[in-house]
Amino acid sequence: MPGLSAAEVRKRNATDDMRDIAIEHADDAAIRDVMDPDALARSLPAPMVFVDLETTGGNALGDRITEIGVVEVGPHGVEQWSTLLDPAEPIPPFIQQLTGITNEMVRGQPSFESLAHGLAERLQGKLFVAHNARFDYGFLKNEFRRAGIAFQADVLCTVRLSRLLFPSAARHGLDALIARFGLAPLGRHRALADADLLWQFWQKLHTIYTPDLIEQAVQRVTKRSSQPPQLPDDAIDALPNRPGVYLFYGEGDTLLYVGKSVDIRARVRSHFSSDHQVAKDLRISQEIRRVEARRTAGELGALLLESQLVKQLQPVHNRQLRRASQLYSWQLTPDADMPELVSAKAVDFAGAEALYGTFSSRTRAQSALRTLADQHRLCCAQLGLETVGAGRPCFGYQVKRCDGVCVGDMPLAAHTERVRQALATLRLETWPYEGPIAVEERSADTSEVDYHVIDRWQYLGTVTSRDALDAFVDTLPAVTGFDPDIYRLLGRRLAALHQASDTVVYDVTDAQSVAVEDDIPTSVRGKAALLAVLPLSRPAFRLSSLDPPAPTPDKPSAALLRRRRPCPEDPAQYRLPFDAQ
Repeated sequence: MPGLSAAEVRKRNATDDMRDIAIEHADDAAIRDVMDPDALARSLPAPMVFVDLETTGGNALGDRITEIGVVEVGPHGVEQWSTLLDPAEPIPPFIQQLTGITNEMVRGQPSFESLAHGLAERLQGKLFVAHNARFDYGFLKNEFRRAGIAFQADVLCTVRLSRLLFPSAARHGLDALIARFGLAPLGRHRALADADLLWQFWQKLHTIYTPDLIEQAVQRVTKRSSQPPQLPDDAIDALPNRPGVYLFYGEGDTLLYVGKSVDIRARVRSHFSSDHQVAKDLRISQEIRRVEARRTAGELGALLLESQLVKQLQPVHNRQLRRASQLYSWQLTPDADMPELVSAKAVDFAGAEALYGTFSSRTRAQSALRTLADQHRLCCAQLGLETVGAGRPCFGYQVKRCDGVCVGDMPLAAHTERVRQALATLRLETWPYEGPIAVEERSADTSEVDYHVIDRWQYLGTVTSRDALDAFVDTLPAVTGFDPDIYRLLGRRLAALHQASDTVVYDVTDAQSVAVEDDIPTSVRGKAALLAVLPLSRPAFRLSSLDPPAPTPDKPSAALLRRRRPCPEDPAQYRLPFDAQ
């Protein structure tokens, strides 16, 4: 179909299929009579519960239920049940105005916990039906969890059912259903009244479609009950089960979240199967409108791309990977007796020696140093974390947590050495190469290859072929700054590989000395850039097995890292920090 995406074509075909089935099976709606409610209930293939809740707010993790309404239908006919609940917290004024449920009405009512076991028995084994079911089901899941009950049910969302059966309708909210089908509300925004409206809607469906068609629609919607109703039916199934990143978009194409996984489809589905437990997932499921996926050859590429996209696009619900406006580190040079707090704006973190830790603020840096002081009996006064008069004891000395350099009980040199030892675990590795490197990552089970270009602990981009790598390196800009996320991914491991005894660096500017020249990107020949190609694969990322020629005695202007001997017995020597075990 010209002008339509594949997803739109699938959606249109599915809608046409459902409409064709409806025409084939439905009688004339104008002359069909409404079946007796009890008779309809007894004719159902499985029992159902139509459920509605009133709550103190919209957060299933923090807010509480104030009223439950249940309409049970099945072999026994139709039964209604409702109760007010004491939420053990005040009901906000606007909620009181909306529902008519006041603090006075719920005071002295039973708690959810006191009714939990009986309610679980009432709901267990029945199809759970609600309008925007994720809201009601999420609240009940959390309330049951607080009561120590693991509650599970098959869930049918009547919003999704209405969209499937009436695709031409513009609105599918409860008020829209009342107007469209002439439902008779007993009230609005009260639990039992709204649950009864859903039962009326169910009865109305049987005046329009045959039971077989309704059952087909129910099965189709119910099996996707963990998917937000705003997403197209095939939105998650269409995602690749390969490594890469995924992007969630909301209203107006606002970017909500960027994530990564070795299996995009499974990871996206997990967001929505757990949204009743994780506050962020719950918010995303309410706001999401579409999903986009970007594949990579492997896990490393997904990690790098996620970090880059979060920094560039600033998604609403991503926090950890956002670029800090300022970055600090402690520097303790050989001739200093106390560390100095330096910023990345003043010091080159990729090249400076004797840097320890990266911190997003002065406060975090000082807090980390204070923790080390407590652990290693260091003097906070000597570290500049506490102000005392000359010769006066610091607070730590007075409570026996400092060995007394502040009062002369400990030599300054010994204290300085202890500071160096305490900071050692935070030491930053300088960039170990003369220029950019490319990390080659091969897919574990396809022919896909990615070349990730990195320089001075900054990710510059990824290409998928040697020709593209050649062109990309020719246009690399000068690199400044420092990316702590890339450093955390590759820092210690890459520096260790550079110094490993079984790697060799050799000059590739001399074509006659390179036996494997065809395997080397032409972009490194004759350039002053160091290009390290590290073929990576899961579960262990290792250097390639090609034997290089003997190294030249002079320092090369460009080089390629290759393995010289077979892998050692301990493959962890060649693993990056995120390897699968």
